[in-house]
Amino acid sequence: MALSSTEVKKLSAESLTQSDIEYFRSRYGKRFVRALQVVEENKVVKYQFQPSNTTTWIVRGRGRQYMVIPKIYCTCRSFYQDVVISREINMCYHLLAQQIAEIRNLYDNIDSSDAERRKMYVEWRRTD
Repeated sequence: MALSSTEVKKLSAESLTQSDIEYFRSRYGKRFVRALQVVEENKVVKYQFQPSNTTTWIVRGRGRQYMVIPKIYCTCRSFYQDVVISREINMCYHLLAQQIAEIRNLYDNIDSSDAERRKMYVEWRRTD
């Protein structure tokens, strides 16, 4: 579920060329467009919890916030249905958005406590 080194290199450039955008659209379809939109709308958040020094990534979707384990898992329905069950795709747009945001350094960084993390996880772990 990780982007290829070629894709990381393209996304690391200061700006995406029309050719780059066409490449990603041909490879990821609407998911790339949606992921890029989410990144540009500043909807990717990296939480740092203390004192455990735990990191949690969140992508704010249309209806709620989704917890993303980079390159592995997302709590959204699309991940469960399209990636795990039907295996139609290898990642949802939330996973793609997280990777794009991290590569391009376009995400909010929020420091919080482990006590707050426990409260937030109740919401983030939902898979509906």
